[in-house]
Amino acid sequence: MEKIFDEVREIWVVADPEEIVRQNLLQRMMYQLGYPKSLLSVEKEIDDLPHVQEQNLKPTQRRADIICFAKDIHPLFQLYPLLMIECKAEDFNEAVVQQVMGYNHNVKAPFVAIANASQIKTFWWDQTHQKQGSFEGLPSFQELCRAIQPK
Repeated sequence: MEKIFDEVREIWVVADPEEIVRQNLLQRMMYQLGYPKSLLSVEKEIDDLPHVQEQNLKPTQRRADIICFAKDIHPLFQLYPLLMIECKAEDFNEAVVQQVMGYNHNVKAPFVAIANASQIKTFWWDQTHQKQGSFEGLPSFQELCRAIQPK
């Protein structure tokens, strides 16, 4: 059984196809797109997020593949989810998009992305047009932080 090192969790994990997608994406995020390792969380229990616990929502018992937090983007929490990513070994379709959006109902990250070995798609809520926006690719950490700053 082949293993791969998860630099964020600092553990060796089984190198199944989805984990390879996750680890390749984490490397790209940290070393090409400027996501601070200290603000990344892998396989995070959604119910353990402080703002989710405070809402007293029905437990989901779900995990987010990757959450990137940002500092001072929410008035009540020093750290708050900026981006939630779901990694898939296979191609994704509308059902996968809806699954991830359902997870984000509790997480409430301004940005959500879905990634597989060949594609990354990022989504956000477009307040101006009152609809979901999306594009191919993943912005840098700084681009996402700038995008949520008040105009």
